Amino acid sequence: MSATVTYSKLFEHRNIGNLEIRNRVVFAPISTNLASITGEVSERLIQHYYKIAKGGAGLIIVENVCIQFPQGRHGATQLRIDSDKFVPGLYHLAQAIKHAGAKACIELAHPGGNADPNITRRQPVAPSSVPMKTGVTPRELTKDEIEKLAYAFGMAASRAKKALFDMVEVQAGHGLLINQFLSPITNKRKDEFGGNLDNRIRFVKMVIEKIKEYAGDDFPLSIRLGVEEFTEGGITINEGKTIAKKLVDAEADAIHVTLGNTDREKRLEPIPYPQGWRTYLAERVKKEVNVPVITVGVIREPWFAKKILEEGKADFIALGRALIADPEWPKKALKGEEKSIRRCISCNECVIARHYEELPIRCSVNPRIGLDEKLTAIKKAKIRKKVMIIGAGPAGMEAARVSAIRGHEVHLYEENNKLGGTLNIGSIPPGKEKLKWIIEYYAYELPRLGVRIHLGRAVDRKKVEELKPDAVMVATGAKPAAPNIPGINNSNVVFAHDIFKAKVKIEKSKVTVVGGGLIGLETAEFLALKNNEVTVIKRYETISKNIEPIYASYLLSKLKELGVKIMFRVKVKEIKIGCVAVEDNEGKIINIPADRVAIAKGLKPSNRIASDLNDYNVYLIGDCLEPRKIFNAIFEGYMTARQI
Repeated sequence: MSATVTYSKLFEHRNIGNLEIRNRVVFAPISTNLASITGEVSERLIQHYYKIAKGGAGLIIVENVCIQFPQGRHGATQLRIDSDKFVPGLYHLAQAIKHAGAKACIELAHPGGNADPNITRRQPVAPSSVPMKTGVTPRELTKDEIEKLAYAFGMAASRAKKALFDMVEVQAGHGLLINQFLSPITNKRKDEFGGNLDNRIRFVKMVIEKIKEYAGDDFPLSIRLGVEEFTEGGITINEGKTIAKKLVDAEADAIHVTLGNTDREKRLEPIPYPQGWRTYLAERVKKEVNVPVITVGVIREPWFAKKILEEGKADFIALGRALIADPEWPKKALKGEEKSIRRCISCNECVIARHYEELPIRCSVNPRIGLDEKLTAIKKAKIRKKVMIIGAGPAGMEAARVSAIRGHEVHLYEENNKLGGTLNIGSIPPGKEKLKWIIEYYAYELPRLGVRIHLGRAVDRKKVEELKPDAVMVATGAKPAAPNIPGINNSNVVFAHDIFKAKVKIEKSKVTVVGGGLIGLETAEFLALKNNEVTVIKRYETISKNIEPIYASYLLSKLKELGVKIMFRVKVKEIKIGCVAVEDNEGKIINIPADRVAIAKGLKPSNRIASDLNDYNVYLIGDCLEPRKIFNAIFEGYMTARQI
């Protein structure tokens, strides 16, 4: 199949070392928690990478793998390569990737001082005994231990080659061991491994040397290099590009440009971060080196990836979360079917699962990721049914898509005049525009699949009786919850949803937001940007578990910049005209001046229609069952539809 004229640049063959790669799309290494508890390759792990390779990426970089156990363990179910006993499983993994047409690479990593002692049962080791951001202080490595670690990297590369991987990548960013040697923040050594740049780079050069020694000079090696740390005293791009040049001189075959010892917000960007915002780092490095440069970071759409290549900013485009959201991103781009790509919205549901919950990887827009193929496959229905879906939010739209693929006659009803349900409101807060991508995807896919869409059509029992469906899915979402507060019906009170719907406009006023969850914080930011003086009333000091932690941190910093005041540990007693009376933990009543009061106390299910259809085969999905996340809504829509 020849590449389309539009995206042909993405599908040119390119080499890393002596390795020819079918296109310029790279799957960036993303931890999955799909390996076994002992670090063995699992069937689900093989399925995961096979699916992504089959989707058309040219090079698959398998997630960071443990090169020294248990000291270098980085996660409860991290893949291992520290012993020959893991080679057979890794061989099956590499073969699956290559059978799907991609080249297979694996990332060699050691967490150093960022190893979790609760997992390793040991004190972490690092270049210096400098407290980590985790609060743990590691032990300083001896010179003998440093040499043994370089040897461990070399042996790991040798095993990767034995398992028929095509190349390896060394993790030298993200605040892990090699980055800890490179960064002045974490390397305070006084010997030949610390101090000036040539000393700080000595360890990674030893690693390269050992890999070349044990895996061969002809075995390609990429360095995933943290070239910027955005931290005072850390690596800057000027030093980062010098490091890159020195590593190429030491025979690195490619530089995969990433960030160093910086906060998670910049490395695992939440939804407001713009597409490709850190591509400039790769561009700076590319001007200094004569080997391929890989760029990564919130690259979501083919047109943007193509633009990077055309402007000569990088040689390869690494897609991580983008290929989790849609493994067939490359194949669809190749066919010119970019409208059918499920674009990653940077919600970080995958990050929550892996880093905060130690659960297998999952995705808001792709319900199949991380699950067994046999349990999630869509099969043609044995009997074609007439399926009625009430509500065109994320749950209803996904249920319609899957039902249509299965061969059913699908009717999707929505009382509003557009698809999306509460996604239309959710996309309005600053930086949340990516949520519209979900609506755009279904707006393209559903008509193409033959779904009959009925917009501006409220449904009652009479309408159901007229259609005579074999199955009814209720996906009517949720509505704002009205707390039982004296004064809730006053003229100065408005619900957050009505603010986002532009039913109410508030500017240059004193506004008190009741509720400090996701809706409350986003409402506060929205109002503060319209020159309002905003105070948020929050019952508890903890941040809701329903807010993605990195986005929560981002939101709180934005609110601080905007001068929004957050009052913790207070309870609303009464809403009055001109103020809100709250009670603090000591029982003291405080009157907060307020021209307007915005209620943002969450949502409650909206499913009244279901009670009128007791004699029908009815399924409740999404927020009308219980208000939760986009992930839950789409997953329930998918799983329910594949069973009808």
